[in-house]
Amino acid sequence: MKSSPPRYLVPVLQSAFRLIEEVSRAGTLSLNEAVLRTGIPKSTVFRVFSTLQHLGVLIRDEAEKTYRLGYGVPGLLTAGEDLETLRRAALPQMIGLRDLFGETVNLGKLQHDKVVYLEVVPSESALRFSERPGATVAVHASSLGRAILAFSAPAVVDGLIAGRPLPALTAKTITEEAVLRQELAAVRRQGYSIEVEETSLQAVCVGAPILNTHGEAVAALSLSGPIHRFRPQKDKKIIAALRKAAAEISGVR
Repeated sequence: MKSSPPRYLVPVLQSAFRLIEEVSRAGTLSLNEAVLRTGIPKSTVFRVFSTLQHLGVLIRDEAEKTYRLGYGVPGLLTAGEDLETLRRAALPQMIGLRDLFGETVNLGKLQHDKVVYLEVVPSESALRFSERPGATVAVHASSLGRAILAFSAPAVVDGLIAGRPLPALTAKTITEEAVLRQELAAVRRQGYSIEVEETSLQAVCVGAPILNTHGEAVAALSLSGPIHRFRPQKDKKIIAALRKAAAEISGVR
């Protein structure tokens, strides 16, 4: 016998997950293809796709008029396996950077409107700045967040910063959208981000994106340390090594 559906199902939520699943299977889908595959009314598919695009879950190719999975919201489908693969690929590079420069190395990924630390290899110095895996940091203020945003689709960036408050974590935090967008443009040009005392006083952090095959950031790698001894702005070797490590991780994911 066929069991009755649970009493409190939300139909549009069911449709959203069905559509995400179909996009994941196909790789890319147009609006009409999604309607044919699922039987969901076109008006509903359009609204769901528009919402998911705004959230960064889907990315729209304007030229092809198709949608594919984005990276704004982790935890969907096989993300658990993907995160473990990412962590394993990153860990040797992180240990190498820590041993080379003596500072804390962080691996972070976008989670909703923050960056979550997936892995941390702490400095062995008594004075150090380090978070635990699972902790989060503001996307707009951190070098990890900016490295990710600078190499994310415009829809993802807009969904996170357009018209939204950017809280000050310290007196030096960028809190104006226009200024942050200028900073992101600079990060994209140079390939790395530097944050000085914007999330914590006396702390400096430099980040680089970990990219997928589309050139979009799925995560970021960073080095952080006390301002009195860690000065990546004046040491090109630090930035070069960090970018190389991030590129190596990108290549083996």
